[in-house]
Amino acid sequence: MSATVSNAESFLESYNAIENRLREITRLGREKTFAVLIDTAAEKNSAIRRYRDDLRKFGDLRNAIVHERGGGRIIADPNDWAVERIRAIASQILQPPKVGSHFAGQVFTLMAEAPIAQAVMAMQANSFSQLPIYRDETFAALLTANTVTRWLGANVGEDLVSLSETPIAAVLAHTENQDHVRFVSRDTTLAEIVEIFQAQELRGCRLEALLITQSGRRGERPLGIITIYDLVKINQLLAA
Repeated sequence: MSATVSNAESFLESYNAIENRLREITRLGREKTFAVLIDTAAEKNSAIRRYRDDLRKFGDLRNAIVHERGGGRIIADPNDWAVERIRAIASQILQPPKVGSHFAGQVFTLMAEAPIAQAVMAMQANSFSQLPIYRDETFAALLTANTVTRWLGANVGEDLVSLSETPIAAVLAHTENQDHVRFVSRDTTLAEIVEIFQAQELRGCRLEALLITQSGRRGERPLGIITIYDLVKINQLLAA
């Protein structure tokens, strides 16, 4: 009959896995404390930054478990919540979810020479708010519903605005924010994606979308797209 694994043993298993990963990231020796490992790794790793406060608390709990043993027996046993929490965080740190696994898929694109009517119909039919626009094989711009609205507003005084004859390129001239799209590789972690959106927000410049390519280069074909509306799903995937 196999012995039942205690909460303390399960907790320490996850803790040790995290500590080993921190040492891999930081390349620091055994003399460095867990707290130092956390702070150093946080400078390089978005997942560590995200769970830094939890990891510090778990470091204190680990010390209570290990240092308060009496006669070789563990006298401080973490509750079920702590065990499940550190196990979930360990999973996020050891096997961080990446955009290629969750947001890769066919991306609807149009050419800059195409009539704006095609873009408007595609947006309406698919509930798109953004459309990547290309010239030949090169990314030109991200067309947004707001840009289309500004173009219409600028031409509202005319007797006739031809959606079928106006090229998308002419509408793109009304883009208000040229820095509203970025490129990320398929190996970018979801925790990094959250930080990219947050950093752009702090700059006072709303990021509309991230285009996923093989290595994150602008000249590569899109493998997927992440919009600001996907942050809810991302935060759910990162919930630990």
